[in-house]
Amino acid sequence: MNPYLKRIPEVIPFLCLVHAFLNLPQVSADSGVEEAALPTFKDGEAQVVDRFNDSDMWIRHDLWVETEFDSDDDGKLDRMHVDVTRPRQTDTEGLKLPVVYVTSPYFAGTGPSGVEYFWDPRHEVGMKPPERKKSPAVKRRGERPIISKSHVKTWVPRGYVVVHSSSPGTGLSQGCPTVGGDNESLAPKAVVQWLTGKAKGFTSAGGNEKVEAYWSTGRIGMTGTSYNGTLPLAAATTGVEGLEAIIPIAPNTSYYHYYRSNGLIRHPGGYVGEEIDCLYDFIHSG
Repeated sequence: MNPYLKRIPEVIPFLCLVHAFLNLPQVSADSGVEEAALPTFKDGEAQVVDRFNDSDMWIRHDLWVETEFDSDDDGKLDRMHVDVTRPRQTDTEGLKLPVVYVTSPYFAGTGPSGVEYFWDPRHEVGMKPPERKKSPAVKRRGERPIISKSHVKTWVPRGYVVVHSSSPGTGLSQGCPTVGGDNESLAPKAVVQWLTGKAKGFTSAGGNEKVEAYWSTGRIGMTGTSYNGTLPLAAATTGVEGLEAIIPIAPNTSYYHYYRSNGLIRHPGGYVGEEIDCLYDFIHSG
């Protein structure tokens, strides 16, 4: 896994989002029946539905989902920034759809990845390494309500809702980045729980006006590559109800083994001198 590849373009085979986790009402693409605003499958693959395909008619909005942790110790439960893109029929026709969900610490921007901000491992064993140059603060990017556009053009026309969230302490999500800490598991868990009606969502980071996912079937699939592929695994370890499938691509399954081999340093992804504190600086956009 290379965390400095911010977002490798991700291609998910249509067959991966199988009927077993979707459990959708369907119409056959060859039935001869007038096309309805319903997800349509042919040979096991989701098809583009004309009535879902006009991006000008999509509904886009953002919100904050309340978690069960307070990672910045401010006495308040952290809230994660979430965006939603969905077909308008979820409002006009009361249609409920499954969700493709991606969470990431990269969406709001990242710091520089130059070697001058890494540790210099070229020193004698037992000697203190030279001080590492502190990287500059991350410049937050993006404008509400859009956190990311990934997967939207692929899956919304095929009858899915696409949801993104920024990881704790990144973008407009509250809390602190931890790079493998419990809050990286509990944050996407909370978003899944909101999508199943079991967690609270709000229109603002500090307000009390609630938002409900009335358009969700409660069946969620997560995906991502590299760091973004690690987070679906983290969410799945919680056993959260409603997370029906994960498709992690090139994930990191152990931060210790990513940075160490039998106690010795490794060069993860070929980045000589990268350590977990370097990655923290790289993602800390909150």
